[in-house]
Amino acid sequence: MAEGKKLVIVESPTKMRSIQGYLGDGYQVLSSVGHIRDLADKKDIPADDKKAYGKYSIDVENDFDPYYVVSDRKTKTVAELRRALKSADEVLLATDEDREGEAIAWHLLETLKPKVPVKRMVFHEITKDAIQAAVGNTRELDLALVDAQETRRILDRLYGWDVSPVLWYKVKSGLSAGRVQSAATRMVVERERERMAFVSAEYWDVESQASSAGAAFGVRLVRVDGGQLARGTDFDDEGKLKKAVVVLSEADAEASPPRSTRQAPPRSPRSRRSREPAAPTPRSPPPPCSRRPDASSR
Repeated sequence: MAEGKKLVIVESPTKMRSIQGYLGDGYQVLSSVGHIRDLADKKDIPADDKKAYGKYSIDVENDFDPYYVVSDRKTKTVAELRRALKSADEVLLATDEDREGEAIAWHLLETLKPKVPVKRMVFHEITKDAIQAAVGNTRELDLALVDAQETRRILDRLYGWDVSPVLWYKVKSGLSAGRVQSAATRMVVERERERMAFVSAEYWDVESQASSAGAAFGVRLVRVDGGQLARGTDFDDEGKLKKAVVVLSEADAEASPPRSTRQAPPRSPRSRRSREPAAPTPRSPPPPCSRRPDASSR
């Protein structure tokens, strides 16, 4: 690369040729091909650091400090970028303007350690006007976005590292779990444990049909000898009563039809009730389109 050119590093190799054409000979455009660094595998951690970083490549006792290494498949890419950097007088980090793109730019900065000025270049379309405008309106690296991506990656490793093998065994080999799947799995497990520990309780209702002035309506027995009849909410998860109520057995229900002062009711249906575990608390409502039968999963 000729002396004095500006090195522009984009995220995708498919963008390189178009952007190069828009910027001209004063620039060289190269691609990082996505992330160049990631959390190390356990085998890649030096012996002196294994105790601190353990199997997760994260020092959980020291502010969750991550241990990054350049990916094996990106060593050639990093070498190419370093060669280009030697003759550059400025570096423009032009990765995507999102959390991942900002993190890629930060990893490039941490790995290449350029001694020339570094600017963050962002654009939202690949047109000549947009690219030239982006060169003239650079900014600093947004470390808040970098921290957000790093937190996401660390949580993925801390949770998914242990949950993924469970998916391989229970669902399908090769599946990967992370922070969201792990939290969802925990909710399912906790709910299943509640179901397994649940103790059912039996109680009986007495209902009937009555009429007044020619209008029919249903009636239900709610008290016996002044005492309130038990409902499902009167029992705890161990099947024990939470307050003093009347619990009817089947024999009690058969012997306790409701009475009407106006008209003798027909034979009353007795219904056996069995408490079921309460429905799980909804965390967030589904989007309206999820209730449409013609809605696509995408």
